[in-house]
Amino acid sequence: MNKKIYSLFIIVPIFIGLLSIPTNTALGQFGESPISSSKGVQATYIVDIVAGAAEKNSTINYYPKNIAIPIGTTIAFFNDDPGQPHTVTSGSPKSPDSGKEFNSGIIPYTSFFLHTFDKDGLYQYYDTVNPSLEGTVYVSPASELGYDFKISAGMGLKSNDTQSTWEFDKSKNDRVLINFEPTTVKVDDTTPLTYQISIFKDDTPVFSKSFFSLGNVFQIELVSSEGNQTSVYGPDFTDPITGAYHILIPLPDGDYTLRAEINAIGSKVPEQEIFDEFKVKVIS
Repeated sequence: MNKKIYSLFIIVPIFIGLLSIPTNTALGQFGESPISSSKGVQATYIVDIVAGAAEKNSTINYYPKNIAIPIGTTIAFFNDDPGQPHTVTSGSPKSPDSGKEFNSGIIPYTSFFLHTFDKDGLYQYYDTVNPSLEGTVYVSPASELGYDFKISAGMGLKSNDTQSTWEFDKSKNDRVLINFEPTTVKVDDTTPLTYQISIFKDDTPVFSKSFFSLGNVFQIELVSSEGNQTSVYGPDFTDPITGAYHILIPLPDGDYTLRAEINAIGSKVPEQEIFDEFKVKVIS
Protein backbone atom coordinates (compact mmCIF):
# COMPACT_ATOMS: atom_id res chain seq x y z
CA MET A 1 0.00 0.00 0.00
CA ASN A 2 1.45 3.35 -1.01
CA LYS A 3 2.07 5.97 1.61
CA LYS A 4 0.53 9.40 1.34
CA ILE A 5 3.21 12.03 0.68
CA TYR A 6 2.87 15.40 2.39
CA SER A 7 4.54 18.66 1.44
CA LEU A 8 6.33 21.30 3.46
CA PHE A 9 7.07 24.63 1.76
CA ILE A 10 10.07 26.35 3.32
CA ILE A 11 10.90 29.95 2.44
CA VAL A 12 14.47 30.79 3.38
CA PRO A 13 15.49 34.47 3.53
CA ILE A 14 18.34 35.67 1.35
CA PHE A 15 20.52 36.36 4.38
CA ILE A 16 20.68 33.95 7.33
CA GLY A 17 23.71 34.26 9.58
CA LEU A 18 25.54 31.13 10.68
CA LEU A 19 24.13 30.18 14.04
CA SER A 20 26.70 29.91 16.81
CA ILE A 21 25.68 28.31 20.08
CA PRO A 22 27.44 29.82 23.10
CA THR A 23 28.49 27.46 25.85
CA ASN A 24 26.27 29.18 28.41
CA THR A 25 23.02 28.61 26.53
CA ALA A 26 20.33 26.00 26.97
CA LEU A 27 22.89 23.33 26.23
CA GLY A 28 23.79 23.55 29.89
CA GLN A 29 20.32 22.31 30.77
CA PHE A 30 20.56 18.99 28.95
CA GLY A 31 20.32 16.16 31.42
CA GLU A 32 17.63 17.84 33.49
CA SER A 33 14.71 15.76 34.67
CA PRO A 34 11.36 16.59 33.04
CA ILE A 35 9.51 19.37 34.80
CA SER A 36 5.77 19.10 35.34
CA SER A 37 3.36 21.90 36.05
CA SER A 38 0.84 21.80 38.88
CA LYS A 39 -1.59 20.35 36.34
CA GLY A 40 0.79 17.51 35.53
CA VAL A 41 1.73 18.92 32.10
CA GLN A 42 5.33 18.16 31.21
CA ALA A 43 7.74 20.63 29.60
CA THR A 44 9.49 19.38 26.45
CA TYR A 45 11.31 22.51 25.23
CA ILE A 46 13.76 24.89 26.91
CA VAL A 47 14.26 28.62 26.42
CA ASP A 48 17.31 29.78 28.37
CA ILE A 49 17.96 33.17 29.95
CA VAL A 50 21.71 33.04 29.42
CA ALA A 51 24.54 34.15 31.68
CA GLY A 52 25.24 37.85 31.09
CA ALA A 53 21.76 38.52 29.72
CA ALA A 54 21.38 41.58 31.97
CA GLU A 55 24.60 43.22 30.70
CA LYS A 56 24.13 46.26 28.47
CA ASN A 57 26.29 44.89 25.65
CA SER A 58 24.79 41.42 25.68
CA THR A 59 23.75 40.25 22.20
CA ILE A 60 22.11 37.05 23.44
CA ASN A 61 19.58 37.00 26.27
CA TYR A 62 16.64 34.67 25.69
CA TYR A 63 17.92 31.64 23.77
CA PRO A 64 16.44 30.76 21.36
CA LYS A 65 15.00 34.24 20.99
CA ASN A 66 12.39 33.60 18.28
CA ILE A 67 10.75 30.19 18.03
CA ALA A 68 7.88 28.53 16.17
CA ILE A 69 6.04 25.71 17.94
CA PRO A 70 2.90 23.57 17.64
CA ILE A 71 -0.07 24.50 19.78
CA GLY A 72 -0.05 22.75 23.15
CA THR A 73 3.73 22.86 23.64
CA THR A 74 4.92 23.48 27.20
CA ILE A 75 8.12 25.54 27.49
CA ALA A 76 10.42 25.81 30.48
CA PHE A 77 12.06 29.25 30.71
CA PHE A 78 15.25 28.83 32.79
CA ASN A 79 17.14 31.67 34.49
CA ASP A 80 20.81 30.81 33.99
CA ASP A 81 22.04 34.36 34.64
CA PRO A 82 24.00 34.21 37.94
CA GLY A 83 22.67 36.54 40.60
CA GLN A 84 20.24 38.27 38.25
CA PRO A 85 16.43 38.17 38.55
CA HIS A 86 14.43 38.09 35.33
CA THR A 87 10.83 37.73 34.17
CA VAL A 88 9.00 36.27 31.17
CA THR A 89 6.08 38.64 30.60
CA SER A 90 3.80 38.70 27.56
CA GLY A 91 3.54 41.87 25.52
CA SER A 92 5.99 44.75 25.39
CA PRO A 93 7.06 47.39 27.94
CA LYS A 94 4.62 50.03 26.68
CA SER A 95 1.78 47.66 25.86
CA PRO A 96 -1.45 48.13 27.86
CA ASP A 97 -1.93 44.36 27.71
CA SER A 98 1.49 43.60 29.19
CA GLY A 99 1.29 40.40 31.22
CA LYS A 100 -2.25 39.58 30.13
CA GLU A 101 -1.40 36.24 28.49
CA PHE A 102 1.31 35.14 30.91
CA ASN A 103 3.57 36.63 33.55
CA SER A 104 6.20 34.65 35.40
CA GLY A 105 6.86 37.17 38.14
CA ILE A 106 10.46 37.28 39.33
CA ILE A 107 12.45 34.17 38.30
CA PRO A 108 15.48 33.87 40.61
CA TYR A 109 18.76 32.47 39.34
CA THR A 110 18.57 28.66 38.75
CA SER A 111 14.76 28.77 38.83
CA PHE A 112 12.30 28.43 35.96
CA PHE A 113 8.86 29.37 34.66
CA LEU A 114 6.53 26.98 32.82
CA HIS A 115 3.92 27.96 30.28
CA THR A 116 1.76 25.89 27.95
CA PHE A 117 0.92 27.70 24.73
CA ASP A 118 -2.61 26.45 24.13
CA LYS A 119 -3.76 29.34 21.93
CA ASP A 120 -2.43 30.01 18.45
CA GLY A 121 -0.89 33.30 17.42
CA LEU A 122 2.29 35.33 17.68
CA TYR A 123 3.33 36.15 21.23
CA GLN A 124 5.84 38.83 22.14
CA TYR A 125 7.39 38.74 25.59
CA TYR A 126 9.99 40.69 27.54
CA ASP A 127 11.74 41.03 30.88
CA THR A 128 10.19 43.63 33.20
CA VAL A 129 13.48 43.89 35.12
CA ASN A 130 15.51 44.44 31.94
CA PRO A 131 12.97 45.66 29.34
CA SER A 132 15.49 45.48 26.48
CA LEU A 133 15.31 41.67 26.70
CA GLU A 134 12.65 40.49 24.27
CA GLY A 135 11.59 37.33 22.49
CA THR A 136 8.76 35.88 20.40
CA VAL A 137 6.84 32.62 20.22
CA TYR A 138 4.80 31.78 17.14
CA VAL A 139 2.17 29.12 17.91
CA SER A 140 0.57 27.23 15.03
CA PRO A 141 -2.68 25.26 15.36
CA ALA A 142 -1.98 23.26 12.18
CA SER A 143 -1.87 19.48 12.22
CA GLU A 144 -2.04 16.72 9.64
CA LEU A 145 -3.16 13.12 10.08
CA GLY A 146 -0.83 10.86 8.13
CA TYR A 147 -0.76 7.12 7.64
CA ASP A 148 1.20 6.29 10.81
CA PHE A 149 1.65 9.69 12.48
CA LYS A 150 -0.24 12.79 13.42
CA ILE A 151 2.04 15.71 12.62
CA SER A 152 1.85 19.17 14.16
CA ALA A 153 4.39 21.93 13.68
CA GLY A 154 5.08 25.61 14.18
CA MET A 155 4.03 26.32 10.59
CA GLY A 156 0.93 27.12 8.60
CA LEU A 157 -0.80 24.43 6.56
CA LYS A 158 -2.54 24.69 3.20
CA SER A 159 -4.45 21.83 1.60
CA ASN A 160 -6.12 21.09 -1.72
CA ASP A 161 -7.65 17.98 -3.27
CA THR A 162 -4.31 16.37 -4.06
CA GLN A 163 -1.86 17.39 -1.35
CA SER A 164 -1.21 19.26 1.88
CA THR A 165 1.47 21.93 1.98
CA TRP A 166 3.24 23.16 5.11
CA GLU A 167 4.52 26.73 4.77
CA PHE A 168 7.60 27.63 6.79
CA ASP A 169 8.50 31.31 6.38
CA LYS A 170 12.17 31.46 7.38
CA SER A 171 12.21 35.24 7.14
CA LYS A 172 10.17 35.19 10.34
CA ASN A 173 11.77 32.20 12.09
CA ASP A 174 14.95 30.28 11.30
CA ARG A 175 13.76 27.28 13.30
CA VAL A 176 10.60 25.22 13.61
CA LEU A 177 9.51 22.60 16.13
CA ILE A 178 7.83 19.49 14.69
CA ASN A 179 5.79 17.08 16.76
CA PHE A 180 5.37 13.42 15.72
CA GLU A 181 2.62 11.45 17.45
CA PRO A 182 2.25 7.80 16.36
CA THR A 183 -1.31 6.81 15.53
CA THR A 184 -0.82 3.10 14.77
CA VAL A 185 1.30 2.45 17.88
CA LYS A 186 0.38 3.35 21.44
CA VAL A 187 2.79 2.85 24.33
CA ASP A 188 3.00 3.93 27.97
CA ASP A 189 5.34 6.64 29.21
CA THR A 190 8.04 4.14 30.17
CA THR A 191 8.38 2.42 26.78
CA PRO A 192 11.22 3.71 24.57
CA LEU A 193 10.66 4.21 20.87
CA THR A 194 13.52 4.34 18.37
CA TYR A 195 12.96 6.80 15.53
CA GLN A 196 14.91 7.19 12.32
CA ILE A 197 14.72 10.70 10.89
CA SER A 198 16.04 11.05 7.35
CA ILE A 199 16.20 13.99 4.97
CA PHE A 200 16.71 13.57 1.22
CA LYS A 201 17.45 16.19 -1.42
CA ASP A 202 16.41 15.06 -4.90
CA ASP A 203 16.51 11.45 -3.63
CA THR A 204 20.07 11.93 -2.32
CA PRO A 205 20.40 11.40 1.45
CA VAL A 206 21.68 14.48 3.30
CA PHE A 207 20.80 13.48 6.86
CA SER A 208 19.89 10.32 8.75
CA LYS A 209 20.05 9.62 12.45
CA SER A 210 18.41 7.50 15.13
CA PHE A 211 16.68 9.18 18.06
CA PHE A 212 15.17 7.81 21.26
CA SER A 213 12.15 9.01 23.17
CA LEU A 214 9.63 7.75 25.70
CA GLY A 215 5.89 7.61 25.23
CA ASN A 216 3.77 8.79 22.33
CA VAL A 217 5.27 12.21 21.64
CA PHE A 218 8.53 12.85 19.76
CA GLN A 219 9.81 16.30 18.86
CA ILE A 220 12.56 17.59 16.62
CA GLU A 221 13.42 21.16 15.79
CA LEU A 222 14.87 21.98 12.38
CA VAL A 223 17.31 24.89 12.59
CA SER A 224 18.41 26.38 9.28
CA SER A 225 22.13 27.09 8.80
CA GLU A 226 24.21 28.47 5.94
CA GLY A 227 27.24 26.53 7.13
CA ASN A 228 28.43 23.27 5.60
CA GLN A 229 28.25 21.23 8.79
CA THR A 230 25.24 19.41 10.18
CA SER A 231 24.99 18.87 13.92
CA VAL A 232 22.49 17.54 16.42
CA TYR A 233 22.05 18.61 20.02
CA GLY A 234 19.57 17.69 22.68
CA PRO A 235 17.26 16.38 23.86
CA ASP A 236 16.31 19.24 26.14
CA PHE A 237 15.36 16.78 28.90
CA THR A 238 17.18 13.47 29.20
CA ASP A 239 16.24 11.93 32.53
CA PRO A 240 14.18 10.32 31.08
CA ILE A 241 14.33 11.35 27.43
CA THR A 242 11.22 13.45 26.84
CA GLY A 243 12.55 16.69 25.39
CA ALA A 244 13.03 18.07 21.90
CA TYR A 245 16.06 17.30 19.74
CA HIS A 246 17.54 20.01 17.51
CA ILE A 247 18.98 19.47 14.02
CA LEU A 248 21.19 22.31 12.78
CA ILE A 249 21.42 21.74 9.04
CA PRO A 250 22.14 23.69 5.83
CA LEU A 251 19.09 23.77 3.56
CA PRO A 252 19.97 25.17 0.14
CA ASP A 253 17.17 25.72 -2.33
CA GLY A 254 15.61 22.59 -3.76
CA ASP A 255 13.18 19.75 -3.20
CA TYR A 256 13.49 17.57 -0.12
CA THR A 257 11.77 14.62 1.49
CA LEU A 258 11.55 14.29 5.26
CA ARG A 259 11.01 10.71 6.41
CA ALA A 260 10.02 9.69 9.95
CA GLU A 261 10.13 6.01 10.89
CA ILE A 262 9.83 3.94 14.08
CA ASN A 263 12.47 1.19 13.98
CA ALA A 264 11.93 -0.31 17.43
CA ILE A 265 9.29 -0.43 20.14
CA GLY A 266 11.21 -1.16 23.30
CA SER A 267 13.57 -3.96 22.22
CA LYS A 268 11.24 -5.29 19.51
CA VAL A 269 11.32 -4.54 15.80
CA PRO A 270 7.85 -3.73 14.41
CA GLU A 271 6.31 -6.46 12.28
CA GLN A 272 5.33 -3.88 9.66
CA GLU A 273 7.02 -0.65 8.62
CA ILE A 274 5.86 2.42 10.53
CA PHE A 275 6.73 5.57 8.59
CA ASP A 276 5.50 8.66 6.80
CA GLU A 277 7.21 10.88 4.24
CA PHE A 278 6.80 14.61 3.71
CA LYS A 279 7.78 16.60 0.64
CA VAL A 280 9.82 19.70 1.44
CA LYS A 281 10.46 22.62 -0.90
CA VAL A 282 13.17 25.05 0.17
CA ILE A 283 13.13 28.52 -1.40
CA SER A 284 15.22 31.60 -0.62
